[in-house]
Amino acid sequence: MKFKKEIKIGVVVTFIIFLFLWGYNFLKGRNLFSSYNYYYAVFPHVGDLQTSGAVKVNGFVVGLVSDIAFTSDRLDSLKVEIAVKKNLNISKNTIVRIESGLISGNYVALLPGKGELAQNGDMLKGVLVPDLLGKLAPIADKADSVMNSINYTLGIFHNMLDSTVQDNFRSIVANTERMVSSSRNKIGLILSNFESVSSNLEKSNEDISQLISNLSAFSSTLSESDVKTTVDHANSTLRQLDTLLKGINAGEGTVGKLARNDSAYIFLQRSLEDLDKLLIDLRENPKEYVHFSLFGKKSKN
Repeated sequence: MKFKKEIKIGVVVTFIIFLFLWGYNFLKGRNLFSSYNYYYAVFPHVGDLQTSGAVKVNGFVVGLVSDIAFTSDRLDSLKVEIAVKKNLNISKNTIVRIESGLISGNYVALLPGKGELAQNGDMLKGVLVPDLLGKLAPIADKADSVMNSINYTLGIFHNMLDSTVQDNFRSIVANTERMVSSSRNKIGLILSNFESVSSNLEKSNEDISQLISNLSAFSSTLSESDVKTTVDHANSTLRQLDTLLKGINAGEGTVGKLARNDSAYIFLQRSLEDLDKLLIDLRENPKEYVHFSLFGKKSKN
């Protein structure tokens, strides 16, 4: 009986120890009921990454962050231990990257590489990615700068639009309203004239249609006439005239010889000079050419 009691106490103590070990490993991100391979990566800092944080591949959870510790007493770098399920084979070229989630916080993302498979306890390459707030910080700074510029510009416009400028705007608006009001009758008259012109055009629509019809008939008559024959005759006449002019220019025929031969011109010039001399002599000595006597000419012995 006493022996059974000791067995019960031993079982209870063993169960308590098991629960303690399981709870301790669970808090560190380890599960005693699952088998893992452990890999390491070194980072200058880990941001908000915590132990038991998720390890993901393409967004799917494949393990946990099992430990985070400084690599030396200088406290200038941190070594992150990750526990990855054994059924997941990763290569030594796999990149361990700390990324930030908008709600879930920082986590470890594995970017699988190619080549030789990594073994349990291998060191992998660690890469930091700026967190979401860090990415948004430059955008926020630019937005703040833009808002400051807008505020500055609005302030300039506010200073420019003083009471004098506002009064000038009011005066311009009032003058515009008066101008429109005074021109309202003129505008109405213009519209009335347009309406009258439109009415006259409508009344003359029949005459315009008749004119277009007459033009169409004239065009048809012109197309039906023997225009080609007339044009051919005109072309033939022009060709004959061109042949005649070429012959004259070449000295052919009487007209061509007169136009091209200088002897005819010289003869005509000399004849005109002799005629001119004859007329001059006739005017100066008319008695030598004309004999007039009332009783007749006396004969010479």
